[in-house]
Amino acid sequence: MIRWLTIAISLLLLNGCSAFIVSDVTVFHEIPESFPGTTYAVIPFKEQQNSLEHKNYELSVKRELSSRGFREVPPADADIAIFITYGIDGGKQVVESYPIFGKTGVSSSYTTGSVYSYGHYGNYSGTTTYTPTYGVVGTGISTSTEYTRYFKLEILDKDALAKNQIIKLYEGKVVSKGGVGHLPVVLPYMIVALFEDFPGKSGSTRRSKLTIDE
Repeated sequence: MIRWLTIAISLLLLNGCSAFIVSDVTVFHEIPESFPGTTYAVIPFKEQQNSLEHKNYELSVKRELSSRGFREVPPADADIAIFITYGIDGGKQVVESYPIFGKTGVSSSYTTGSVYSYGHYGNYSGTTTYTPTYGVVGTGISTSTEYTRYFKLEILDKDALAKNQIIKLYEGKVVSKGGVGHLPVVLPYMIVALFEDFPGKSGSTRRSKLTIDE
């Protein structure tokens, strides 16, 4: 009974890891830390146009920008152009081991009892109690699928872009790995992770851990 209870608890702990989105955020930019809010336009790539999924991710980005003083305007009037890309791989199998706890022996014992006498006859009744010891009695194996997800945001000078020139002001990339293989579930959290420290220190990588809402 103890063995199966231990296995169940171990599996719950392993599955519990999926309640968090852990992301590595890397940024490069030429934006001052006191960068003021400005006008922007999020421009989809051709394959992103008319995609409802893409529009949902755009909304997440726009909410973060709006909360930081940026103002959305038509592309012709924008100071900066924003492009986003994202994706997920097919997953890979991950095998993990975990300890199984159980009874390993006895550390001590004590006996209690009573003696009863009937004339020339006597009777003894006693009970011995053992104190067990517990420890690791084996190893269990669990198998899961780990997915790698990414989100990338780039900010370009819009006036230069109108002249067919590429002048990047910001590159931010978020990479996370975990058991959730449904991109719409995790990507909004990855977008939040990117904006936790925006624009951040250029050339740096930091780790973000966000709890998934049930």
